[in-house]
Amino acid sequence: MLEFMDYIQLAFGEATRWNRDNSYSSLTATAESLLDFHVPERLQVHLSSLSTPHFATAYTLGTVGVIDGSVSYLFSTVPLNSTPSQSGLIPLRKLVQGYRQIEVPVPPIRNWGWDAIPSHATLSNSQIAQHDVVRKATLLHATLHLPPPTTLTALFMRRLSPTTQITAALVSTQGPPLVKSAPQAALLTQLSHDTGNFSNEYLFSTDNALFGWRGLWNFGLDPTPGKQLTDKLSLLSAGAEAYYSPISSLVGLSTGLKFTTLPAAIKSSGAGNTGPVSSFPYTLTLTLTPLTGSLSTTYSVRASPNLTFSSRFGFNVYSWESEMVAGCEVWRKSARTPQDDGLDWARRKMGIPEINKPLDRSPPSSIGPRDANREEEEGDSVVKVRVDQSWNVRVLWEGRVKSLLVTAGVSLGPGTFSSLASGPSSPTETSSSPTLAESSQSAGGGAAPSSKPSYWRGVGVSVLYSS
Repeated sequence: MLEFMDYIQLAFGEATRWNRDNSYSSLTATAESLLDFHVPERLQVHLSSLSTPHFATAYTLGTVGVIDGSVSYLFSTVPLNSTPSQSGLIPLRKLVQGYRQIEVPVPPIRNWGWDAIPSHATLSNSQIAQHDVVRKATLLHATLHLPPPTTLTALFMRRLSPTTQITAALVSTQGPPLVKSAPQAALLTQLSHDTGNFSNEYLFSTDNALFGWRGLWNFGLDPTPGKQLTDKLSLLSAGAEAYYSPISSLVGLSTGLKFTTLPAAIKSSGAGNTGPVSSFPYTLTLTLTPLTGSLSTTYSVRASPNLTFSSRFGFNVYSWESEMVAGCEVWRKSARTPQDDGLDWARRKMGIPEINKPLDRSPPSSIGPRDANREEEEGDSVVKVRVDQSWNVRVLWEGRVKSLLVTAGVSLGPGTFSSLASGPSSPTETSSSPTLAESSQSAGGGAAPSSKPSYWRGVGVSVLYSS
């Protein structure tokens, strides 16, 4: 489950119309969400609040032998008025990372930014205010981890134009108490350029003076700004990344392909349609790291709005080592009314109109999801299961108990984790924020492998409350 500050950062991206899926770092995001989920290793309590539309706070308290925690603050120049912040009202699918049904990337209209600012004479007062806020969209986020030695993580994000965004992430760790030395710090900067048809990311890290580049190209899109292809059934994307450090002579290179179905393919499966039919949304990816000889393929399919399957196969051509991982997630919806047989999703997929449906007299929700994708907002709890070729099993339950968001999981297996299963097989290991970097490092779940075989890997519970 996403932490509250990560959820607010995603809301900031949606408010500024930034497409986080159109990036090479998100190439295998669907498979990673279903197969590399993190299992809590202890008892954690999260208290968060969106105090104002521009300011959010979060406090974390955990126990694992000693008591530790963190304090976080976030400020956004863009008001997040339409973002649900109460833990009892936040849609659970917004917090639980599952199957990513992406939309067709739309080339942005360059009607604001430093290169093309429209004349205020053609805009109303409200449009001028909104235009200036979006053009100067900035986010500041800082987290202090306690107790000593303390670690400070900070994030600066700013939109420079409709197609450009700059991000700077800082990680600073306090030195030992008895050693008079400067804190260890590393700065990661990233400049992202997204035109819809392709996206480029340029990175630099002060750690070993690492330079990096990522690129993703989408095939078959209309280059007209602001025009979306509503009848496109699938999307084929290809990307690559490269890294180089002149200090440590570190070189990194990887490339990948992704094929995924789009929402139009699901609608085309209606009755009486003679066009191409796609029964279920699915995503296929292929990633290759030539220097290490690693090859990885993933297949994820959403069998129904409440059931998703995913698998990954990895192979190394130099050592002949392989990895096989399979997982699934099952959602549980709220109790149905006597008139509801639970087959509305099947009727919509087959194009059968809903008849004799009772009038919905419930009060309007503050979230207001559309009827076409209301299944995306529903769900009270979810169970995730993951197993690999060594029979290491992880089980995770995430749901809502009254006004609390609870995550509970267990990780167990007959032996130590293999080297291939020790972390996510992402096309990139460098993240644009400290929070995401920490998530990728802990994605293995459970306790660290020991020299003695043990069935128990880890067990824990995490509780979140926000207002």
